[in-house]
Amino acid sequence: MARPLFDDIDQVAARVAGAPHLIVFLDFDGTLAAIAQEPALAGLSPHMDRVLRALAEQPHVSLAILSGRERADLQSRIGIPGLTYAGNHGLEIQGHGFIFVEPTAAQCTEATKELAAAISRKIQGIEGALVEDKGLTLAVHYRLVPEDKVEELRRLVHSVLAASNHPFQLSTGDKVYEIRPRVYWSKGTAIDWIRQQLDKPGALPIYVGEDEDAFAVLPDGLTVKAGGAGETAARYSLADTAEVRKFLEWLDQQLRLKEASTPVIRGSQVRV
Repeated sequence: MARPLFDDIDQVAARVAGAPHLIVFLDFDGTLAAIAQEPALAGLSPHMDRVLRALAEQPHVSLAILSGRERADLQSRIGIPGLTYAGNHGLEIQGHGFIFVEPTAAQCTEATKELAAAISRKIQGIEGALVEDKGLTLAVHYRLVPEDKVEELRRLVHSVLAASNHPFQLSTGDKVYEIRPRVYWSKGTAIDWIRQQLDKPGALPIYVGEDEDAFAVLPDGLTVKAGGAGETAARYSLADTAEVRKFLEWLDQQLRLKEASTPVIRGSQVRV
């Protein structure tokens, strides 16, 4: 069971103070931005935008934002240059000096588009259902679907998948079915790949989000489940986006205090 992060804040502070660099991985929906009734309505609050920009200016911090959204959509909603953006559950990544698209998923874009059209036709009679074609993956949102129609929607989505000639995998999220090509790639794999590209020896990885694959690849990092605890491999938990923002503000303050207390050597003089 994950412990509330602020219950162990002194231990967290010690790890942050002892790290030469931080690589901070953050989920978008449900972590940085509150879950919206429709995906297009999600966005950063002014306070969250401010703290992300402050962290992005820190010389010993690398920020990476991860999402099930398309990378271009994610990047437009954050709008901060110099970050690493991983969209479509890590299948497409862009950062300073590198860009990646998982090749098998890229080859399946036409099949994904056809599947999105087939599901749209199948569920068109269900009020509130929304199919989102994200290029490399697709999502079926049912937050606005009446409760007595949710099971029917589930059966229809599964029936289309069962009839597909291409291998897709389905996972569930918060009132959404995520459908992607069956490839050996996840947010966890993406995090490993990003760490290799950034090449920061000794860096402390911090991940705040909801993805269990991501928690699993960071056994020695600071892993934080956003949106409460429950059954998880994460070490810590934060209740909601407000607590995430509070933690990021605390982190920015800790780093500024650390920078201010670092001796600066100029010739034979030392300034503290």
